[in-house]
Amino acid sequence: MWNLLLLEDEPFVRRSIRQAIDWEELGFRVVAEAEDGREAWEFMQTHQVDVVLSDIMMPIMNGIELIRLAKQNGHEADFVMLTCVNEFEYARLALQYGAVGYLLKASMDMEELKAILLQIKQSLIKKRDQRTRAPMFNLYQQIWRSIHGIEEMEQREDEEGLPSLPANVRLFVGSANNVSLENDQIIDLFDTNCQDKLLVHRFVNWGIATVFVWSDERCMPITRVPAELSSTSWQTSDALKEGWVSLLQGVGRAWYELDPAIWAKGGMQIENITWKKESFILTQFEAAQWAECEKSLISLWDYFKEQQLAVVMVKEAADRLDKSFARLSNQAPAGKAVWAAVESHRQVLEQLIDRVHCYSKHKLKETITDHPEINKIIEYVNRYYDKELTLKGMAKYVNMGEQYLSGLFKKKTGEQFIQYVQRIRIERACYCLAETELRVAEICEQVGFVHLNYFLKQFKKWTGVTPSEFRESKKAERKKPIDDTWNE
Repeated sequence: MWNLLLLEDEPFVRRSIRQAIDWEELGFRVVAEAEDGREAWEFMQTHQVDVVLSDIMMPIMNGIELIRLAKQNGHEADFVMLTCVNEFEYARLALQYGAVGYLLKASMDMEELKAILLQIKQSLIKKRDQRTRAPMFNLYQQIWRSIHGIEEMEQREDEEGLPSLPANVRLFVGSANNVSLENDQIIDLFDTNCQDKLLVHRFVNWGIATVFVWSDERCMPITRVPAELSSTSWQTSDALKEGWVSLLQGVGRAWYELDPAIWAKGGMQIENITWKKESFILTQFEAAQWAECEKSLISLWDYFKEQQLAVVMVKEAADRLDKSFARLSNQAPAGKAVWAAVESHRQVLEQLIDRVHCYSKHKLKETITDHPEINKIIEYVNRYYDKELTLKGMAKYVNMGEQYLSGLFKKKTGEQFIQYVQRIRIERACYCLAETELRVAEICEQVGFVHLNYFLKQFKKWTGVTPSEFRESKKAERKKPIDDTWNE
């Protein structure tokens, strides 16, 4: 309902206007009546007023002075002016100050007034949607990240830029591949008598579409729920996060193809402490141990299913691994959109293994040389980069002279042995900084550097930034919506 203030100094005219129209049927409620502009302005400063139906000529403060005062103070109410025939110049002035329209009191045409009000209502709905779109999107993004354990939900009584939430909300969730409903189509699911009371937003992330339907009135009747959507009932805005979690759990049941009774024992887990497993897989990939890499991926995906990890986190793991595989083989990754579109846990694994096979062909060409002993050293370094590695030790490992091996390694790989070792260690450090919460000192030790200061110096040399700056840049990248996360 939109709030309307009726301003008219003649009680009989005021009463006639109020009784002549079914305001609620039009989507308005008359929240107050006033006899002059000053009384109306005092009310407007402390109450929400969307429309002012105002006489022009009144004592104390007339309609022209009121509309001018309201606009000067940034009030967004729409004004419809009531005027007599001989006040046309005042009506023109009111339009100049921003009035939506005017009506002649002598020949008050209620159908014309209804038409103006309906026009105003459509404008108000459009302005409401535009005003709420960006701040509400930020709210959805914040709740989404909180649900998936990316960051804590900030508890702030007055969120900057966030309009006051309607009292009630209903959520619909489904696969973005199947949910093609636009906002108007969602509104059409509800009874026609309440459609103008609804605020609808569509949020898409990682292939999961969520539609939010807001209303200040509870239990707006709905005609049907499409088969491709799961829905909550109407609930208070305070229960928004809980309702969303419940629907995402339903997505998880289908994703893992689990019996509901089995799912109920676990629920949607958000902890994803698998960086050690992923690091081991990358080591196998770099060492060209393709069969072992595939087995490790299967084992990791079994672990996800056993833990009933949230769908989004499984897709993120696939995207993260795919990017690492692509980087190590100098190829382009599939991209987030590909993983967002996959429909099941099993399909993600199958697609990731297919991409490993594809990358392996390029990696064999680019990183495996035509010299078996150099290949043996590369495999050893890729697996044991965290150990002490020296050219002397490698020469002994392949039974070659140290000087001869140094020249041969540079000839076959294009890098000095120590450069190759440093690059592998820095790449592993970048992975740990981006995907784990380990302290820099711990990462330094885990990737094979003995002294922290030397690690910091080498990291800056290879990447151009410090480890802390690198980590912060990756966090900033993750906070950016990458795919079609917002549809008005």
